[in-house]
Amino acid sequence: MTQDPIRHFVVLKLGRERETIIKNYFDGNREWITSYVAEKIYRSGANPPFSTAALPSADVRLDDKQPFLPQDVVVALNVFGNDKLRPEDVVNDIIRAAGEKGEIFAGSSPDIAFAAADHWCMSASDPIFSDRSEAERLLGVDFLRNQSRTTGKGVNVVVVDQGLDKHILGASYGGGWSVGGIQPGSPPPHPGSVGRSHGMMIAHNILKVAPEALLFDLPLAPPRISNVQSFLSLAWAAYDIVLADIAKWKRTGKFPGPWILVNPWGIFDRKSEIPLGHYTTNPENCFNKKVCDAVADGIDVVFVAGNCGQFCPDNRCGESDIGPGRSIWGANSLACVLTVGAVRADSIWLGYSAQGPGQPLLGPDKPDLCAASQFCEDDDAFSINTGTSAACGLTGGIVAALRSRWDSTAVPPGALKDILNQTARKPPGLGTNHELKHRLGNGVLDAKAAFKELKKQFP
Repeated sequence: MTQDPIRHFVVLKLGRERETIIKNYFDGNREWITSYVAEKIYRSGANPPFSTAALPSADVRLDDKQPFLPQDVVVALNVFGNDKLRPEDVVNDIIRAAGEKGEIFAGSSPDIAFAAADHWCMSASDPIFSDRSEAERLLGVDFLRNQSRTTGKGVNVVVVDQGLDKHILGASYGGGWSVGGIQPGSPPPHPGSVGRSHGMMIAHNILKVAPEALLFDLPLAPPRISNVQSFLSLAWAAYDIVLADIAKWKRTGKFPGPWILVNPWGIFDRKSEIPLGHYTTNPENCFNKKVCDAVADGIDVVFVAGNCGQFCPDNRCGESDIGPGRSIWGANSLACVLTVGAVRADSIWLGYSAQGPGQPLLGPDKPDLCAASQFCEDDDAFSINTGTSAACGLTGGIVAALRSRWDSTAVPPGALKDILNQTARKPPGLGTNHELKHRLGNGVLDAKAAFKELKKQFP
């Protein structure tokens, strides 16, 4: 069985090959760097048992035209071995070479801090960075929880995912819709797993922030969207029924409160889309128009940015659907929706979070903002919250909490979205740095600042 690669860092001295290393390093030429490291260890750059996983990102690394350059540079390797060498053996070779070849290597380590790095890729051995308390503290949830009328009471949230468990949700479950023969309220089993389902992770994050919100199940999204056209046909039909029911329930007073659609799914691989761009870049696509119709009807719509960021993309991502401008597609890129990327609980951007700009005809200013992910529960280290999905769930909870005080007649979805973007916590340089903007959007979601601004504008 193939082993997971081991992440290992090497520090290269610039030395005699300074100009060549600098050129390839700052050009992001990972293949050349891999071959260079392999040649210095194995005396051959052909088919090395590792690859260059990442270099410091373009928005923070030093410019090669600056007069003061570092004496060495850091490279992250994915060490996977080959038929003759286990990954552990290759790592030992690297460590040995780093010790013996001082003119080439300044050192190596499994945990060297990335020089000027502004992103993080979780390792297979330790993928979780923090816990819920820290994640909520970053987003200002602790402040929101202490305000009046911010429990989500009277707010209806549709989780558009793989299914919710009505038995676990109990009184928090409001109902749902069947999709393609899948009944709501009963998520599909996950063989071999004792962890909660993806949909229940989303539900848990919503209810931890807005405990009195009522959740509805739309089990639309499969674990992998392998046929874009077929999925979009099903999605349009499902949304059409949901929006018709919501309009009827609001009219009859059955569920009169605010409605939110939380969508922790997206298109990771476009190769099955025919013709290419029919949904993913087209504002006239019927599903894209249906989503914006929902917003026009006073429904908040939250989408994930997706997990196809350039440094550690999900294995479902297509080869051409990774990184800046190529990882936020379709409804996830619509200007009318709130699109959420992911950061750690200390606000470091997660290297799998999909990057803007969004699609030119849909909404180039994507993602809108980021929220926390890669954290476990305070009382259960096994129950983990990962991906931009966890960030989307937390954001959905914050929107629900705010909506229980300011409904969509007082603050339309567009106005709430603008306030969330305006009040997001902005790191230094965000306004002038396009790469940082494409990762973080308008910054990190700040529920405390958003609440105060809402109270100021809509007392």
